[in-house]
Order: sequence, then structure tokens, then C-alpha cells
Amino acid sequence: MIWAVFAMGIANFFFHRSVMEGRGPVFAEIAQTLRRFGGGWGSYAVEFVILVGALWFARAGQSMILFFYGTYTALNIGSYLMLSRMNRD
Repeated sequence: MIWAVFAMGIANFFFHRSVMEGRGPVFAEIAQTLRRFGGGWGSYAVEFVILVGALWFARAGQSMILFFYGTYTALNIGSYLMLSRMNRD
């Protein structure tokens, strides 16, 4: 269970970085907004805290964390795909 949460965490960081470094007006606007809070690294810190919390629950044997963190990961992926599509149009 810990490995599954860790793999989802890697995916979350990948898509977060893709949004922060993406090309196009939509990505630039979102990255600029996120940089106002924590100088660009604040959003990565929040992502890290969420991952550590999910790993903590997984280590404690709470299997529902797979559902919750999996949903969070799916929302991150969906958001990235939606923003990518907005940049094309």
C-alpha cells in the first residue's frame, strides 16, 4: 500500500511541475498565481505535506487512503489535461 501511495505521489509531483513549467497563457497565469504564495516553492511544500500525510495513513494500515489519495491524483491529472486542452484552443 505504501508503494502505491508513493507512486501516486510521484505522479502528483510530475503533473504539478508540468503545470508550473508549462508553456502557454493558461499555464503562465496559474504558475504566476502559485508563485505569489511561497515564492513558487510553497505549492511544492503543500504537495509534499499531503504526500507525507498519505504515506503516514498508509503505514498505519488505513486502506481508505488509497481511495482518497487516488481521487486527489486523478483530479490532478484531469486538471492538467483540461489546462493542456485550454492552451490548444
